[in-house]
Amino acid sequence: MNYRELGKTKRSAQIRSYLLDAVRLGKHQQMIAASQEIFKVSRQTIHTHLSALVEMGYLVAHGNTRARTYGLGSKRFHIQEFPLENLRESEVYYQSFNYIFKDLPENIESICHYGFTEMLNNAIDHSGGEVAHISVTRDENSVEIYISDNGEGIFDHIARIMGLGDPRESILELSKGKLTTDPDNHTGQGIFFTSRTFDSFYVYAGDLIFSHDEGTDDYLLHNERELEGGTLVSMQIAMNSPRTLEDVFDAFTGTEDEDFAFNTTVVPVKLVLYEGEKLVSRSQAKRILNRVEKFNTVLLDFEGVDSIGQAFADEVFRVFARRNPHVNIEPTHTTNIIDRMILAAKSHTD
Repeated sequence: MNYRELGKTKRSAQIRSYLLDAVRLGKHQQMIAASQEIFKVSRQTIHTHLSALVEMGYLVAHGNTRARTYGLGSKRFHIQEFPLENLRESEVYYQSFNYIFKDLPENIESICHYGFTEMLNNAIDHSGGEVAHISVTRDENSVEIYISDNGEGIFDHIARIMGLGDPRESILELSKGKLTTDPDNHTGQGIFFTSRTFDSFYVYAGDLIFSHDEGTDDYLLHNERELEGGTLVSMQIAMNSPRTLEDVFDAFTGTEDEDFAFNTTVVPVKLVLYEGEKLVSRSQAKRILNRVEKFNTVLLDFEGVDSIGQAFADEVFRVFARRNPHVNIEPTHTTNIIDRMILAAKSHTD
């Protein structure tokens, strides 16, 4: 979505954009005369543009022709660039984008506020970039949020700070949660929970994509068109989604006795597989298990994995389990072959 989509010509788009801003700011009384003066057009021309905006769904009209007033319609969008230095994510949300999120269903607004501020804060605190470009589009069906920066790509940044051998390993670490390159100021929960509250969530950097779509299990994709510097985050949620922040948090946090701590994670095992590889080695197992001792329950998701080797199974289900008895490892989406390997590893005694 961009402002040119408001009209077939640049001039039409400019006039309609001005009218939308006037309605958003509550300047109904002045906008017709002011727009006539600014654009040097007739009153009839302005009313023609207002009617077009009503027909397109960007405005709603109230009252008869003489006393007609306008309000924002179901379609809303805003695009703006911000310098990252000293930027405050909540101020951007409420001062520049609040009208787009206004009057949303309560659960949708809460999810949008959480994802918007968390992802913009990541750009502010971690990207090392100079500017953030933000666009938000809303219609009768969904809300879409795009936040990009011109800093160091997130996957290269994580790999560099954590000393990972390959940027692809950054996606595996992101999928686990509790990952931050600034532990004094961040918990590392933002991407983990944001990716699960929206219907679709994508992070683009370089030629890699971290994705989480509701109902699918894709996390690692290759971008056909490499992003030249920076990071782009895309989030989308349907207006009729029943999901709530509380439901998502509850699925991965403990009880009141556990201080509601983030203590459950899901690890997509297939992320450790590069093209042509099999899950056979202890080194692969150790990459899977990196940092999972921070959790009480670890759901190892074997979706897309047909088999595992003896050394891999032994490292996960005997060696690690014995050294970390406080961690409950639960395999999910396993095949019969995988189940047999797990059983053999658990039954083995030194």
